[in-house]
Amino acid sequence: MVKEVKGEAPHRPLETAQHTSPLLAPLGFAFWRMKSAFERETGVSAGTWFSLMLLACKDGMSQGELSQRFEIDPSRVTRLATRLEREGLLRRERDREDNRVIRLYLTEKGRGLTEGLSGRRERFDQRVGAVLSPKELKELRRMLIVLAEAMQQ
Repeated sequence: MVKEVKGEAPHRPLETAQHTSPLLAPLGFAFWRMKSAFERETGVSAGTWFSLMLLACKDGMSQGELSQRFEIDPSRVTRLATRLEREGLLRRERDREDNRVIRLYLTEKGRGLTEGLSGRRERFDQRVGAVLSPKELKELRRMLIVLAEAMQQ
């Protein structure tokens, strides 16, 4: 949204930020705006969505493994898992072979939510697809993967 003040040029945050960081600013704005739009349209946070989808693919994943896949601090995964358990979307169990490991399992409610949200996610993907061609989307994914891998080092 562009804020206009009488007598002044419209304030465009992206244009302003580009002067300080020509690459990071548009990338950051695109990420935050897409994340916000995704959360508005699906009704769940991106962290919740990705966690539930990972568990839908590999039920019984450990909290440590989820932390590694997201590349986030284990304490954040613990807080997320606690919240999702409180909401009835997953259950946590100690690993039978290693009592230090906590495994995460989708509940029926959690599995139902992932199935119910698939249509919303597809509509979100279609919204992005309306802005970029399939070729541009493929190239964008490729470039983002290259950047993400380069920033690991």
